Amino acid sequence: MSEQIVKKVIIKKEDLPAFNGVSQNYLVRYRIISEDKNRTSHWSPYYSLPTPESEDINCSVEVVESIVSMVWQQSNSDIKQYDIYFKLNNEEWKYISSSSSTQFSTLIPESTQTIQVAIQVPTYPKQYFPLAAIFTSAQIPL
Repeated sequence: MSEQIVKKVIIKKEDLPAFNGVSQNYLVRYRIISEDKNRTSHWSPYYSLPTPESEDINCSVEVVESIVSMVWQQSNSDIKQYDIYFKLNNEEWKYISSSSSTQFSTLIPESTQTIQVAIQVPTYPKQYFPLAAIFTSAQIPL
């Protein structure tokens, strides 16, 4: 009879993909593969893991002429990427970009009269979710 070796695999929180912004959880599943890769199990059912509460961070937002610049402190939860959202002229939130650093700058469209910025942990779909935001500015008149 062959001896079976059980290996425990731990996936760190920072290595998880973006969480579901609508349901506010991670959907995960797994399968087991033999060491020689000859046998593979079926995929497990989906399991729902709750997301940790997002923390608020300090952020400096500066608007000079047609440029908005943001610099924020590193999060305590080892976030590897941040999603940036803008709300221009009090319209809907719009996904702008992702940043792997703690700073972001871009040009503001000419017709913009007010801007509001938000930084959040990566989510899918790519849209603004207040529970995922780690910083949301007040509305800034231009």
